[in-house]
Amino acid sequence: MRELKDLLSEDVPHISNHDKDEMAIPSYLHWNPLIRWLMWRRYEAIAQLAGCLKAMTVLEFGCGVGLFLPELNRQCGQVYAIDRFPEFAKRLNQKLGLNVHFIDDLSEVLDQSLDLIIAADVLEHLEADELAQYLKTFAQKLRRSGRLIVSGPTENFVYKIGRFLAGFSGKGDYHHTNVNHLIDAISQTFELRRTYYLPFRFPPFLFKVCEFKRSL
Repeated sequence: MRELKDLLSEDVPHISNHDKDEMAIPSYLHWNPLIRWLMWRRYEAIAQLAGCLKAMTVLEFGCGVGLFLPELNRQCGQVYAIDRFPEFAKRLNQKLGLNVHFIDDLSEVLDQSLDLIIAADVLEHLEADELAQYLKTFAQKLRRSGRLIVSGPTENFVYKIGRFLAGFSGKGDYHHTNVNHLIDAISQTFELRRTYYLPFRFPPFLFKVCEFKRSL
């Protein structure tokens, strides 16, 4: 936790407080351990669904501050990462000596070269037309047996109460949709295989983590 605080406290001039909110930085550093636990629990669920192997080539789309990159670097053969603000993730990559390849555009990845794409709490930030274009590109970049793992907030009544109690009232304008709508949109291109519900297996659910397979 100390190392994370040190990393995220470093100044990046062009990243505003609103950008940091969108990257969920206040949640990872929150005083309430339950909120921090929930943020990490998402990555635990993603890791279980991913089942990474050394033979796999993986892209984390919207890697944020890079918290899941050490696990991907340890488990997978080749790891790509992309984000609007990759500075924190690049600093983490350098500090830990990771072998993550950062890209500026998905065109840098060959078609049908990826085994897995991970998009952890990022697709809800996209407008509908932008989301549709990215899903089309994901399908192009994945192998025929490739998979897509997505997590996102339900934005239900309990979630909104939790946002208020956590001190984030008035934030979240960067969420253009919720995970249920994402599932519907993604299912038009991919086949839904498994879903994890968080924080527990019974409602109310705050997040869903879903594994999709590329449709042939």
